[in-house]
Formats: sequence, structure tokens, C-alpha cells
Amino acid sequence: MIGRVKDFLSLGIISICLSACGGNSDKSSFATEEEIHSLMLEELDPAADGIWDNAGYILTEAGEESLFPETEAEWSDVASSADAVAEIARRLADDHYAQGRQDWKEIAHGLEDAAETVRRATAEQDQEALFDAGGYVYRVCVACHERYMLNDETSAD
Repeated sequence: MIGRVKDFLSLGIISICLSACGGNSDKSSFATEEEIHSLMLEELDPAADGIWDNAGYILTEAGEESLFPETEAEWSDVASSADAVAEIARRLADDHYAQGRQDWKEIAHGLEDAAETVRRATAEQDQEALFDAGGYVYRVCVACHERYMLNDETSAD
């Protein structure tokens, strides 16, 4: 009987140790702040800019200047940017980035939906829809920044 109790206690201690080790390895599979920051700056920002830089108007001394695509190639470039944003959003929804945070996943899914809205606007070559969809992408980005962006000196730039 005492041998069985020892075996049971040994199994319990081993289980606790293994689960503690497993918990640490799960945490190490999460993206670091640096990895998230790098993804945002090096991949997501340029892809989003590929949408925003091609939707709307700017005012110059000469008057209003359209930013909208004019050629098939330009529309295709915006569609490619939308595809890149959607792909990055799917990556962000993965637990490697989400780290178990359901609200993070919801924002990532919202970003993917916004990118798909941009994609539809480019397929129809609809300037107004592209402008609205670009605003949708922007609002999702702002929601994420309000929730997760660090308030350090670099984020103010």
C-alpha cells in the first residue's frame, strides 16, 4: 500500500513538473514584443499604405489631386496590398500573436474582413467603395492601437 502511495505521489509530482515545463514552452511559442513590432512596421504598415496611398484626394496649390488607381496595374497593386493585409491579419489571429487574447483575435478578424472589403472594391474598380474600405482598415488599426499599442516615446512619432 505504501508503495502505491509513493508511486501515486511520484506520478503527481512528475505531472506537475511536466505541466510547469509545458506551460513555459507554450509561453516561449508566443511572439515577442519585438517580433510583433517588426511585423507591424515591416509588413503591415507598407501593405496598409498600399491601400491608403491609393484612395482619396490630396489638396495641392493646383487643386484637388486624385490618389485613386487609374490603370489595371494600379488597381492590381491595391488588390495585392489588400491580399497582404488579409494574410497578415490571419497570422495575427494565430495564437502565436494572439497569445490567448480573444479580443486580439477579434480585431485581427476585423482587419481581415476590412482587407476583403478593399479587395472587393478593387475588383469592381469602385473608387468610393475603395475609399470607404480604406477607412474601415484604418478604424480597425486604430482600435488595435488604442487597445494594445505601448504608450512610449516611439509610438508618438
